[in-house]
Parts: sequence; C-alpha cells; structure tokens
Amino acid sequence: MKRSSWGSASAIGGLAGAWAFPASAQAVTGGQGAAAGFLTLMTERFEFTVSQLPALGAHLLKIPQMVDGRTALLLVGIVVAGLVAEAIARLLLSRARVRGFDRLVGKTPLRAFFRALLLDALALVALAVAGRLVLGQLGPADSLGGQLGQIVLHALVYWRGFNLVFRAFLRPATPEGRIAPVDDRSAARLLVALNLVVFLPLLASLVARGLTITGATREMTGAAIILYVPVIALLLLSIVWRYRLDMAAWLTAMVPTTGFTRQLKLDAARNWWMAGLVFYALIGLAAIYAALTENGTASRGLSTIESALIALLLFETLMHRVTRHIVSELPMAGDVVADCVRLLVRLYVAILIAEALMVRVLAAATPDEWVAHDRGAKFAALSAVAIYAGWRFLKYRMDSYIASNPLPSADVSGDSEEDVQVAASRLRTLMPLLRVVAGATIAVVGGLLVLSELGVNITPLIAGASVFGLAVSFGSQSLVRDIVSGIFFLAEDSFRIGEYVDCSKVKGTVEGFSVRSLKLRHQNGQLHIVPFGQVGHITNFSRDWTVVKFNIAFANGTDVELLRKTVKKIGLAMMEEPQFKPILLQPLKMQGVVDIKDNSVIVRFKFMARPKNPTMVQRMAIRRMYDQFPALGIQFATGNNYPFPLPATPAVPPQASEQAAKPVVPAETAPKAAE
Repeated sequence: MKRSSWGSASAIGGLAGAWAFPASAQAVTGGQGAAAGFLTLMTERFEFTVSQLPALGAHLLKIPQMVDGRTALLLVGIVVAGLVAEAIARLLLSRARVRGFDRLVGKTPLRAFFRALLLDALALVALAVAGRLVLGQLGPADSLGGQLGQIVLHALVYWRGFNLVFRAFLRPATPEGRIAPVDDRSAARLLVALNLVVFLPLLASLVARGLTITGATREMTGAAIILYVPVIALLLLSIVWRYRLDMAAWLTAMVPTTGFTRQLKLDAARNWWMAGLVFYALIGLAAIYAALTENGTASRGLSTIESALIALLLFETLMHRVTRHIVSELPMAGDVVADCVRLLVRLYVAILIAEALMVRVLAAATPDEWVAHDRGAKFAALSAVAIYAGWRFLKYRMDSYIASNPLPSADVSGDSEEDVQVAASRLRTLMPLLRVVAGATIAVVGGLLVLSELGVNITPLIAGASVFGLAVSFGSQSLVRDIVSGIFFLAEDSFRIGEYVDCSKVKGTVEGFSVRSLKLRHQNGQLHIVPFGQVGHITNFSRDWTVVKFNIAFANGTDVELLRKTVKKIGLAMMEEPQFKPILLQPLKMQGVVDIKDNSVIVRFKFMARPKNPTMVQRMAIRRMYDQFPALGIQFATGNNYPFPLPATPAVPPQASEQAAKPVVPAETAPKAAE
C-alpha cells in the first residue's frame, strides 16, 4: 500500500515534470517515447531515491560523532561573530552615514547613495574579518571542520551582501536616503521579504553541500532535497503572497505617468504575484528534478533568471530615483541618456534570461549551439541601442527646436498692436512632419537591421512590403496624388504655418497640415481641411512685402503741397520709431490727387511694409493725420459741404510743424493679414 502511494505521487510528480520541462525529458530519454519513457524513468528514480531515506537517517545520526562539540560551537561562532561585528561597525558608521545623507541627498542623491553603500560595505568587511578569525580556529582548510566553516562563512557573506544591497535601496530607518519609492512600513516589510527570498534557497544549498562534505552519497543528498525542498518552496510561495501588496506598491510607483502602455504596466505591476507564484513553484519542481536526475542545470538556470530579475528591479529603481526630479514636458538630455542606458541594461538582461531559459531550463540548445545565437543577439542589442539613441537625440533636438520656436497664436485679437509673430519659419513649419518621417524611417530600417542581426531573412519582408506598397498605390490613387502634391508644395515652400493663403476655393490662415491635407482657419473661425490634390494654386498674402494704398477725401481748396510735405514728415517719423521700424520698408507718402468731386478732393496715399501687420500701420498713419492736419489748416471733406471744424488752437506754420508735439497714441491690437 505504501509502495502504491509512492507510485501515485511519483506519477503526479513525473507528469508535472514532463509538463514543466519537456525538453529536459527528451534529453534524458534521447527523444524516444518522451512522455511514457520520461514518466517511467522519473517513477523509478523517485522510488530509488525514497529508498535511501533509511540510509540518510543513519548518516544524520553519525554527524554528531564526526563533528564534535567544539567544532559545532565554532561553526555557530562564525555566524554570531560575523553578525555582531557587522552590527557594531554599522553602529559606529551610522553617524557618518546620516551626516553624508543630510549633506548630499538634497544636491546629489546618487552620490549620497553610493557613499552610504560604501559605508555599509565596510560593515560587511568587518563581518568577513570576524568570521575569518573564528574560521582559523577550526584547523586546516582540508579538514572536515575547515570545509564546513568555509561554506558557512561563504553563505553568511553571500547573504549579508544581498542584505547590504537591499538595505541600501530600502533604508527603513532613513527615508530621506531611500531609493525605493515606498513608505516606511513597506520598506521594512520588503527588507524582510527580500532577505528571506535569498536566505531560504541559500539554506537549502548549505544543507546539501554540508551533507556531501560529511560523506553522504548523492542518493542520500537527493532524498534530503526531496524532503526539505517542498517546505522551502511553500515558504517562498507564502512570502510572495504575504508581501504582494508591498511589492506592488514599489512597482506601480515606477510606472510612468504618461504613455499609451501605462494601464498595461499598472496591471502587470499590481498582479506581479501571479507570475511570482508560478516562478517559485517551477523553482521547487526544478530542485526536485535535479535531485532525482542528478542534473541541476534547470535549477541553476531558474536561479540565474531570478538573480537577473532582482538586479533589473534594483537598476530600474535606481534610474527612477535619479531621473524622477526631472519635471518637464520636454525630455532633457539627461533623461534621454538615462533611457538609452535603461534600454541597454534591459536588452542585456533579456539575453541573459533567454540563454538561461533555452540552454539550461528547456535544453532547447547546447551551449555550443547557443554561441552563434548569443553573438547575434548581442550585436542586435547593440544595434537596437544605437538606433534608439540616435532617434532619441534627434527627437530631443527636434522637440527643443519646436519648444523654442512656438507657432503663431491663433487667437490674436484684431485690435492688438503688439509685436506678435505672424508666420512660422520654414523649418518650424516642416518640423512635425520631418519628425514623423524620421521616426518611421528609423523604425523600419532599424527593425530590419536588428532582424538581420538576429539571423532572420529580411528579403521576403522587403519584397512583401514592396508588393503591398504597389497595391496600395494602385488602389488609392487619390491618396497618392494628395501625398505627392503635398510633398511638392512643401518642397517649394508655398506656405508656412501662420500665413494667410488663398487655395482657389477657400481662404484662411494656415494652422497645420498632414501628409495629405492642409488646414486653413477662416477669419470668421471656420476650419477648412483641403486635400493637397484639390489645391489648384496657392496665393500667399503673407510673404515678403505688401504695398498698402488708401484714399482720403479732403475739403475743396486744400493746399496739396502742404499736404504732401506733412504726410512725408509723418512717414519719415514713423520709419524711425522702434514700433514701426521693423515693419515699414518704404515710408508713407502721398501719390497725388486721384479724383475731384463736388465738395471734396480725393487723395491717394501708399506705403510698403512687411505683411506682418500692415493695417495697424495704416490706422496709426490716419490717426496722426487726424491729429495734425486741423492744426495746419488742412480740412477733411464732410458730407454736408460745411468745412471741417478747426480746433481752438491757432494754426502752426509749416516751418514749425516738425516741432509740433505729437500726442501719445495708445497701442491697438494688430489685425491679421487676412483683414
């Protein structure tokens, strides 16, 4: 009955092993009858290993005879002396650590972190020295006590080294120097959890190595592993479950606040414990499989994956802590460098995990076969990082240019006389489109380059893309016509954002464009979207210069020569004023009398200005005429044939007109060129 129970258990274990490690099963059975052969083999080995339990018990009873009381006390003394020395050193260095944090954490948090890490490393050195002093009392290194002491000391230093790193990131007692984005309670709990995750597998390995040193056979050691590995695995699973919320708080705090994958990352961070439970269950199965088959490759592979993931978590946390003070919508140069370094580390960890998974865990390739794939993956990773770095720095420069050259405001009031920007530069107009084209080109070419480095034949991809593009071009002739027409319009610099143009059917100010259409904002507010293929011609009203001509009616008998001289002086004066100097190209002048009516003389005036805001210049010129002409005896025409009323002040002779005081005219809002 007992044998039957063990057989059922072994069958279940073999089935789980076959499901978890099918490639390893094929390696053991030579690929012949993989499922049935592997199940039979695992059943036989399980029964054989269990049969060694009596021998294991007898060996454990002999250990007190091999290890005397003094040796046992010294082994315990290695642990006690090391921990006490570490605690004393940490206590002595605590003041220096806190003082360093207070001085550096506000200015250079990274420097403060490494300084505290160095001080903690001194405490680890004290632990190693104290443990080594006690180890020297156990006799020669090749003796039983010396060998046991060495593995105990190595395990202690290994565990406390990980504790040093975890403590440097969590700092439960000093939140100002904490790297991990968690509160005090979560920091203390996570420090305990991470120490247990390292300590429990280390304890299992220490027991197995100790049994081997004391003379236990492989079968006895395998039997012991089968006994205590399920307990270790259950403890690890309970740790994952108990501290799942604390780790979820750590992971979710590092998720970027923007990005279309934010919700996906948040869900993965909150539900990380699902993958954790599966992973540590597989680690337990791998350890049992290694004990039965004397092949620990899969177990070592999973341990490598675990270490790589922990290292990646710590690295990502450090990068998050270094870059989280950057609060800007526009990425800074340091942020771009950090993203490139982060990508490089992620790809390296991915290659390391792939090697451990394919070679050690699944046995899908031998180490010699994996060399070529590993080399190709590393070249592909370096190519991907170089391409990504080039794109990020190019995008950084483009975004910086766009931010430093804002587009003209679309809601400038028509009465404003401020020096506002009317049209964007040609480069600023094309920059958004250039950014999209550059990104698509780099993504396609870079993706093909990376795939070729990975050993993928990209010739069919290129041929397929060509055929697809040809089919799209034939099926979407109007779309192709719009895109091609837009390319020529942009290449000829026919318009820029902020300019007022006439596109045959509609008029308006250019607000933007895409690869196939143009967006025009009418002066009344309507937005016209015109495909480039439907644009017959473009008349640009905002390019280079414009000549403004306007007529004014004066009373009969007006001194035309005095009028000409006075207008000329007004125009020259406006040309010298800072408000009009960058706008006016030719001063205001009188062209002459264009018509004579019953009660008025029609006189035409003109000036040449930049198309920035010519109507504002016209309004100011008319305003100055209105203020100065009555004092000089120049009367405007009226509709009732009565002379224009003169002001109470006496007339000023023409010779003194240059010294006449000019009134201060309040600024008015400049209308758009559309007006």
